[in-house]
Formats: sequence, C-alpha cells, structure tokens
Amino acid sequence: MLSDQQLAFVDIETTGGRTTSDRITEIAVVYTEAGQQQPQVFHTLLNPNTSIPPFIQALTGISNQMVEQAPHFNDEIADQLSAIFKGRIFAAHNVRFDYGFIKAAFKRLGRTFNTQQLCTVKLSRQLYPEHKHHGLDKIIARHNIDMHNRHRAFADARAIYDFWQQLKHNFPADILHQACKTIMRRPSLPAHLNNNILKNISDDYGVYLIYGDNDLPLYIGKSKQVKTRLLSHFGQDVHNSKEMSLSQQAKKIDVIPCSGELDALLTESAQIKQRQPILNRRLRRQKDLFSFQLSTNTHGYDTLNIVPMHHVQFNQQQRYYGLFHSKSDAQKAIKSTISNTDLCLQTLGIEKGSNNRPCFRHQLHQCSGACINKITATTHNLKLALALQKIKLADWPFTSYAYIKEQQKYHIFHQWIYLGSASNNDQLHTILSQPQGQLDRDVYQIIQQHKHRLQALNPTHVCPD
Repeated sequence: MLSDQQLAFVDIETTGGRTTSDRITEIAVVYTEAGQQQPQVFHTLLNPNTSIPPFIQALTGISNQMVEQAPHFNDEIADQLSAIFKGRIFAAHNVRFDYGFIKAAFKRLGRTFNTQQLCTVKLSRQLYPEHKHHGLDKIIARHNIDMHNRHRAFADARAIYDFWQQLKHNFPADILHQACKTIMRRPSLPAHLNNNILKNISDDYGVYLIYGDNDLPLYIGKSKQVKTRLLSHFGQDVHNSKEMSLSQQAKKIDVIPCSGELDALLTESAQIKQRQPILNRRLRRQKDLFSFQLSTNTHGYDTLNIVPMHHVQFNQQQRYYGLFHSKSDAQKAIKSTISNTDLCLQTLGIEKGSNNRPCFRHQLHQCSGACINKITATTHNLKLALALQKIKLADWPFTSYAYIKEQQKYHIFHQWIYLGSASNNDQLHTILSQPQGQLDRDVYQIIQQHKHRLQALNPTHVCPD
C-alpha cells in the first residue's frame, strides 16, 4: 500500500507555460520522513533570470523584486530535490506541468531527472466520477481544504497534501492504492482527458482533432497510427512548448477514420482550413492564389505576368509558374528564383524601366543585357525557361476527371482540384454535379505526391470497379 513516505507533493510557479523558454519562480515540495508525523517542506523562490510578465505577477503575487536576490536553479537545489525524490513518487495536480518544468531545469544543468509520477487531477476523477470539474480550486472548495495563499507554491503543494490525507480517510487503503496504481500504469494522457478516450480509437489511418474549452479547436493532425501518434504527442510535452500547451488545454479528442495516406492528407488539409485550430500554423491559409504566366512582347522576349488562379486550364498552351498567396509573395519569389541568373527583370516586366535603356542590374553587371537587346530573345527566353523549370506547375494529364482509389473510396480530381471522395455511384454523381471549387496550393502539392496513381474517370460512367 502507498504510504505518505512514498509520496512527495509538488507545486511550482513559473513565468509562463513553455518549458523551453519560461522558467520556475517558486518551488515547494511537501513530504513525510519515516518515523515523523508532521510533513517536511522544501520551499524556495527562484530567480528565473528573466522578467515575470505582469499578469503572472498579479496571479501569483511574485514580483521581479522578490526573486531578484533568490538563487537560480543550481546544482545545490538539484541535489536537494534528487535526495527528496529518491524512492518517492512525484505527486502534483496536473503533474505533467510541474514535472516537465523540473525535468527541463535539470536538463539545463546537464543532469537527468526521472521518477514515477502521480496526477491528483486524475486521482480525483477516478475516485469522484460524479463530479465534472477537478481543478485545484474545485477540490479545495469541495473538500473544505484550508487555503490562505492560492497560486503560491507552498500553499498549493500543502493543499494537494491535505487532499491526499482526506482521500486516505474517505477510502479504504486497498481502493486508494488500486486507483493510484491504475492511473500510474495507464497511457500518459493530459489530466483533463478521460483515460477511457483511447479505447474506441483504432491505431490506423485517421485525422485527429484536439479541442480545448468550449470545443475550441486546438490542433488537427493526421497519422497512419492515430492512437500511437496521440500518445506520442502527450509523451513529448516535457520537451516541447507546443506539446506542453496542447497538454494543458486538451479537453476532448475526435477522430475521423481514413482509408489511407491520401485520404488522411486531404482530410487534414480540409479540416484545418475549415476549423482554423490555434496551434496549427501550416495549412491554415485559404486565400485566392496567384501565379506567373508567360507572354511575349513585341520584341519576342518572354515576360512574366501575375495572374489570379481562377478557373485555370493546366495545359501546354497555358503555362503557369508557382502558386502564391499574394502578389507581393509572387514578386519576392520570382526575384529569389532568378537572383543567381543574368536575366533582365526589366525585360521580364518585374521591374519598371525605359525601353532600350540599361536596367539597374545591367549597370551592376548582373544582367546580360536583354534590356538593350544585347542578347537575343531566343537566348534570354531559354535561360528564363531553365530558371523557371523548378516552379513550373504541372499540366493536367487528362481530358476530364481523374480519380485515385484507396480501399473502397474514390478521390475525385479535376485540373488539380480535389472535388470530393465517393464510395458509391450516388456519391460520385453528387460530386460531379456540384460546382468546382478553387485551386488550393496545399492540395496541389498533395496530389503531386500521388499523381502517379491518378486514373482517368469518364463522368458518364458509374463509380469504377
């Protein structure tokens, strides 16, 4: 059976929620030595070597002046903590947070910190399933725990210790021990997620959606092994600030099963654009796209024109180069693309200038002289084609629609636009009867990875076998 001597109750205060950039400002550990009735306390303020944000100062009451003369997290403090936790379980309310910061502090000293952990949020949920909320404020109020200095490390650590004492009084020792044992051997999920959430999640292709309070989308991801990927997310939170933020806020998980890799990629892209999760950066933008199109001036030189990608036709007569979310992005990209060439930006129409007058780059000996007809249009056009080859958009290789099959699902495409997925003829005809959407850069790149799998689809036929 777990005894008081096997547990050390911890609370910390920090400058923020990121283990990589924020620091501990106060730490307290309440524990019991063998043969002693009263708990022992390790407690100290710490100099975080960075400014404490005003809202954190208001919450905790710990000011920059209070920690100015406090010690940094040093080897002496690390030695004291190592001695306390030798043979003890690290117990905290939402243990991932406190444990993650202390582990990171040890790591900055070139040391390791590893000990078993017990989350008292999960313990409360396990033993009091009739209650919806298990935050420390709710537990303090529900169990009438004496509290005089909330959001200070010692007061909060002592509150967790007092909660444990009440659990010992309210539950038989074997039930309490079994609850602790169950929590400690379960997969490491954030405190606010129900441990049974993984039971109905298969370890196969899928897209997972993690929500915070009020069903606010936090993060959307994909994996060929969804359950394993979710556990990986929550197993990395002590090392990664994004994962720590995700663990702190996660309240609910949904999973969309997928038929394979392509289905997962397309579904993830669509869900991110639709729901705009706050922790996704990539794939979120859904704006009008622009590209460069070639035309020829009166002197036979190819010029570049920025065009919006509305209802485009990808064929050999209509050549496009690059997909950009704005005209300024397109301008920057084309300048970067030809920066190491001697092409003439003035001739290309990228920079303004007077006809038959040398451009600025020519004066710097960076332009071959197309601006003053120093080289032929044929030569300049060939150099341009070579420079643009790496950003040339692929021609659509079909006269009409195409599909890629994954298991029993057919992903339908036209002109590099994803139209939808069908599992039967009715779904297919519905997709083909709807207006075609706009080109999406992320989807274009996804299809390019799988274009070798595309097959022609005759829209007058039924779903292919």
